[in-house]
Amino acid sequence: MSDYDSFFNHDPWVNIKESSYPLGMQLYMNDDRFWVSRNQDNQIQFFVHEKELVDICGHEDLVGVEISIGVYGQDSSRLVCTLTEDEKLVKDKFSIVVKDIAYHCSKYTGTQLFLKIKERIKSWANFLVPKRVGLSHAEFIGFWGELYAVSELMMKKHSGIDSVRFWVGPEGKKQDITMNNTAIEVKASVLGGSRTIKISSLDQLERITSSLYLLHIVLSPSNNETGKSLGRLYENCLEYLANDVVAETIFLQKTSELYGKASTAQLEEKFSMAALTLFNVRDGFPVITADLTPLGVVKAEYEISISAIKEFDVTEMLEEVIQNG
Repeated sequence: MSDYDSFFNHDPWVNIKESSYPLGMQLYMNDDRFWVSRNQDNQIQFFVHEKELVDICGHEDLVGVEISIGVYGQDSSRLVCTLTEDEKLVKDKFSIVVKDIAYHCSKYTGTQLFLKIKERIKSWANFLVPKRVGLSHAEFIGFWGELYAVSELMMKKHSGIDSVRFWVGPEGKKQDITMNNTAIEVKASVLGGSRTIKISSLDQLERITSSLYLLHIVLSPSNNETGKSLGRLYENCLEYLANDVVAETIFLQKTSELYGKASTAQLEEKFSMAALTLFNVRDGFPVITADLTPLGVVKAEYEISISAIKEFDVTEMLEEVIQNG
């Protein structure tokens, strides 16, 4: 059992059978500000009781949840988050979300605490109730490539918790994978497309670690058993993380926005890997970064010719790079 397990009940509402709010049961054993309860409509909720007045009040409705912040008593404030969906699957997801929020937001106080909680809830919105409106083609192929790198490369060489922590692309970091003093930018494209690699910002190939690599994955549409879908890669990761609730929660949070947005067809579409190439972004590699552009240029996209970077191909080192960084 991990420390995370010992801080929370598996089902925080298991002993709350009927309406209890404004009373409740403590959610997080390490912080007595976080509670769970049921409202008068028997909907499950969690609330945060801060013994000071905060600068924000109000009510906000998101898909599946309602959030309210207000004064409680004379000198306290409360944030109350109520689950408005009644499906068991959504309730199970809500349990994951509220534990994650308590675990990550307990270091804050006052107004900042409530702002951080709202921000964290919103980051989980597509996980709680997936929109399934569809990813753009670039988002879809890029997300497939990153999930492939995590599932089929990182998790073959590292523990679950290290694999998901090394994967920093969803956090908006400059490169997709960072481990020790090595970073890897993952780029995926579909077979038959342009013979270039698209770089979407000045930051993506800016070297901030001792070593930087560009991993290019070429996908081929596939209908056979060897093909992998986005949904299958996602499930593979969850199966690998099944015995580590902390790693599983981190993974679910990192994938919530894109996976919840992906359409059903995108989750099921299969690809096989046609080619996988690792390039060493060392001195001489053709890049455009902020320090190489004229003053005033703040954004740029460019394409690198694959034929022009053959001398930087170090694919034979892939296993060593993934394992040792």
